[in-house]
Amino acid sequence: MPNAHPDLWQRYQATKAASTAKYARDIAAEMGISEAELTAARLGHDAVRLSDDARTLIAALERVGETKCICRNEYAVHEQVGQFTHQHLSGHAGLVLNPRALDLRLFLSQWASAFHLNDNGRQSIQFFDHHGDALLKVYATTQTDMAAWDTLIAEHRVAAPAPLALRPLEPVKYADTADGAALENDWRAMTDVHQFFGLLRKYQLSRQQAFRLVSDDLACRVDRHALPSLLETVRQEGNEIMIFVGNRGCVQIFTGALEKLAPMRGWLNIFNTTFT
Repeated sequence: MPNAHPDLWQRYQATKAASTAKYARDIAAEMGISEAELTAARLGHDAVRLSDDARTLIAALERVGETKCICRNEYAVHEQVGQFTHQHLSGHAGLVLNPRALDLRLFLSQWASAFHLNDNGRQSIQFFDHHGDALLKVYATTQTDMAAWDTLIAEHRVAAPAPLALRPLEPVKYADTADGAALENDWRAMTDVHQFFGLLRKYQLSRQQAFRLVSDDLACRVDRHALPSLLETVRQEGNEIMIFVGNRGCVQIFTGALEKLAPMRGWLNIFNTTFT
């Protein structure tokens, strides 16, 4: 497949050689483009465009066995080893329901494009949203059924893909003021934690706005340096917790105890056998 973006490919090579950035997301930011645009520039080199039908691709991933999935946002990166079993895909939403293993919540209307990458032998399938941001990256491991993986790529590769049709990201508009007493009453009336999303929509609030409007027994601010000590207490006592990391199109969930904590290069890392 010829590269439709030779100039971007050359810029990518030059930026990668000169940059201290390790990840494609950071290199794309240095180049002033989205990560999806950077990935498209790699077509004909180490990338192949796949079908945009995310639902079909996710269903097909069940056949490949073990994978490592990476879901991230600006503040956190969530890596989980597991299999795409126990899928429930319908309409614009989906679940991969494997608590203590690969546990995903998918908002499929946000999924816009997919690529296969072979980065010096490290193979992955990467999904991006309408704005060019990565939603989920699925990496092959030493335990992946590579015959099934190769079949998936062959079945879903697009020989002559259309250019990416990226949309500008519209800022989310929240209410300037809200009835805190009414919000608190509705909060206390909740019977399921998932009803909280409905409250935010009802009052047109961000999470942080809602937290500030209610009494301290419902939500209170803690020191921003509290997380390391909290997680260390969790680890020492062997408590099991859930860790959610999400973006516009995907939430990945860890459930379990913590094995090892290690600060590194400005990040606080959790090192478990199948979760990082």
